[in-house]
Amino acid sequence: MNSLYIGIDLAWGEKNFSGFCVTQQEGNKLKILELKLLKSIDEIVQEITKYEDYKVHIGVDAPLVVPNETGNREIEKDFNKDFAKYKISMLPANKKLLTKYSPKIRSIELFDKLSQLGFQRDFKHNKVIFEVYTHSTIAMCFNNHKILPYKRKKGRDSDFIKQQLGIYKKYLLQVFKKHKILETELDSLKGQKLKDHEDILDSLTCAYCMWYCRENDFAYYQVEGVNTFITPVSKWKVYIVKCSDDTLYTGITTDLEKRVDEHNHSTKGAKYTKVRRPVELVYYENRTDRVDASKREYEIKQMNRQEKLELINV
Repeated sequence: MNSLYIGIDLAWGEKNFSGFCVTQQEGNKLKILELKLLKSIDEIVQEITKYEDYKVHIGVDAPLVVPNETGNREIEKDFNKDFAKYKISMLPANKKLLTKYSPKIRSIELFDKLSQLGFQRDFKHNKVIFEVYTHSTIAMCFNNHKILPYKRKKGRDSDFIKQQLGIYKKYLLQVFKKHKILETELDSLKGQKLKDHEDILDSLTCAYCMWYCRENDFAYYQVEGVNTFITPVSKWKVYIVKCSDDTLYTGITTDLEKRVDEHNHSTKGAKYTKVRRPVELVYYENRTDRVDASKREYEIKQMNRQEKLELINV
């Protein structure tokens, strides 16, 4: 059964359109199969039901499960704490706020209807749905852990927005097959057409997030103990391998599997491990960026053997 990745940049009110895309892996990129602007929840669900014979992974940039009347969900609290170091945060999601946009909260309506069709917050299933966030996906996967300021905001004029959207499209071209949406000239777009273009790009990022998180490092955030929101996290890791002579070696990498293989089989492995093969990965932890990983690597290398073993066995 082939897999599809659907992205939805959901409008919070009935008057606005939602960006919608359907993508499929082709080689090491995603191929865009469908791009649409849809208005009603029923239209979105109808489009999704066309693909009932596929494994479908849906990423929605909107709060799907909102048990709280006011304040923040645990998702926002935990995410904002973890991503404060990147100056990335999520707005509050609660029923009082969302009903201002629509008496029937659209994101909850969408999730309920898709749940009835068998979609679950679990990658083990053939019908998968999670909340995603375009800002954190772009920051972690493309923009050096920083917000890309392409959203309309006070102090940002149309020329600035178009410049940022141009950067955005170059990022997406790294992971999507060529498509006219990624080659459209932004100079000709104004007003609602520019906003529609942005919504379509965001839907692609939602789909990409689902594809990325299936195979790469990501974090779950929960509502009432159930994984509900996912986001990519930094690729940088500090790791420890145990060598054939039982000694421990610490290093940093963005690709654990490749780096361990290099230690065991390649001339690119560290001098220390080349004469102590084979090595076995016994510990790793994600870090914010290369600088953070290097600092942590130094800290671990200053530990004695017993301290390292305690860290490994935590």
